[in-house]
Amino acid sequence: MMLFKTLKHAGIAALATTLFTACSDENHAGVLTETESGTTIASIVRDENGNPVTSAKVSLISATHVAARMAPIKTTETDEEGRYTLDSISAGEYALQISNTEHTQSAYLTLSIEENKTEVQTLTLPEARLEKNASLELGLSTYGLSSGDSLCITGTLNCAGVGDTDVNAGIVTLNEIPPMEFTKITLIRGAGRDTSTRDVKWDFVPGEKLEIIPGYVTVKVTQEAMSAASRLSSAKTLDSMIVPVSVTTDHKNPVLVSDKGDTLALYKFENDQSDSKYLTVIPNIGIGTYKFKVASSDAISPSMQIQKAYAETTPGMTIVNNQSWEAFGSILGISFWINKDSLSSAKDSIYIDTRKKSDVAFSIKAGHKSDELCAEFYKRDSTGSKDTISYYTRKDTSCHKVLDGERHHFSIFIQNHHVVIVIDGRLADNKDFSDQFQSIPPIALGNHKLEDLVIYTLGDSITQSSDGWERLHAWLSAFYMLQK
Repeated sequence: MMLFKTLKHAGIAALATTLFTACSDENHAGVLTETESGTTIASIVRDENGNPVTSAKVSLISATHVAARMAPIKTTETDEEGRYTLDSISAGEYALQISNTEHTQSAYLTLSIEENKTEVQTLTLPEARLEKNASLELGLSTYGLSSGDSLCITGTLNCAGVGDTDVNAGIVTLNEIPPMEFTKITLIRGAGRDTSTRDVKWDFVPGEKLEIIPGYVTVKVTQEAMSAASRLSSAKTLDSMIVPVSVTTDHKNPVLVSDKGDTLALYKFENDQSDSKYLTVIPNIGIGTYKFKVASSDAISPSMQIQKAYAETTPGMTIVNNQSWEAFGSILGISFWINKDSLSSAKDSIYIDTRKKSDVAFSIKAGHKSDELCAEFYKRDSTGSKDTISYYTRKDTSCHKVLDGERHHFSIFIQNHHVVIVIDGRLADNKDFSDQFQSIPPIALGNHKLEDLVIYTLGDSITQSSDGWERLHAWLSAFYMLQK
């Protein structure tokens, strides 16, 4: 997925010193500097194989562009070498939407031009890589759309008007959408009498259709997800997979009901501004598409596998274990999305609160190298008389390049004396300790922000299978693929 993030390099903070504390991909962009006559930008467009793309259309639009009402600010085409330039651009927030001549592939970049008079006339943006277009199928009742209304993805060239045929089908379709995550849409009622914006979290995957139908939830398990898992385990299906779903509903106690009549509980993310993020547990999954109807049930309790889930963490929060958490004791997984911009202070870290007794403790914090995030493991010193970090001895450290400016998914799973670390679905470390985690105390966070923090546990079928730890590794790999 081709996403670019605004590059502002002032004050990159890092995790450090004390003990341990989710369209994937982030949006990267260049910060450009304006000259007296405006800024000229230049770059190159390539296809999926890295070859230059000739005659690709490049459109410069504002970050708040609404295609039903605005024309692009500037347009151009790439030459035989895939190169393009756009000149006389004033300060502001912009996007570039790029498509090939067949309108089958596209790319999307955001950029910020600042008012800073310099002698620089031309600035080069990161290369754009075209990918297969995505599409959207939206139920009209999601936003109460009717004939004559329009739906636009804000900041893009993608709009669709609702006609009588759409009303009869109850669905409107948008095509040729650049593969990336968009967070705002614009709704235009009738002849523009009423215009409103809505916050969304629509992550478009290359070549895939995103379906948003009120009352229904679709979960896709791709070949990519299961292939990643099958490299680590011979199993063709995975048990009890925790899956994120987006549910917009008025039901007080929503659940998912499959076409076979199976009912799945939903666990709501806390601190979720969109009020639509949930987790569910699918008992057994393989490659395919799973469709569920959203219903209401007071009789179904949230899955015991999911202990806590936060769309975003807040500064200084402590996550206190509940009774079910304590019951699982030393079998627990923690995962989250993090990037360098999430970190607020070198004094912050994520850590197990060692004021609660535990023979083994761990922390996650920045390493000595600026791009590393390290998990450190401590053993309680038997000579210590107080439950403070001063009486713990560091026994091991596992560092990985997670703070490189990109967005990464970090998972750590503990079972008794065994620890697994998985980063972006890849096994990063696999350790056994002579001492075991007897219980997992409360978790304290620093002032940085983590996205989609999930605390969970897994059953014996995954953690104690006959193929050793391979099934757990496969599960964690597929879990990442479904998270992103």
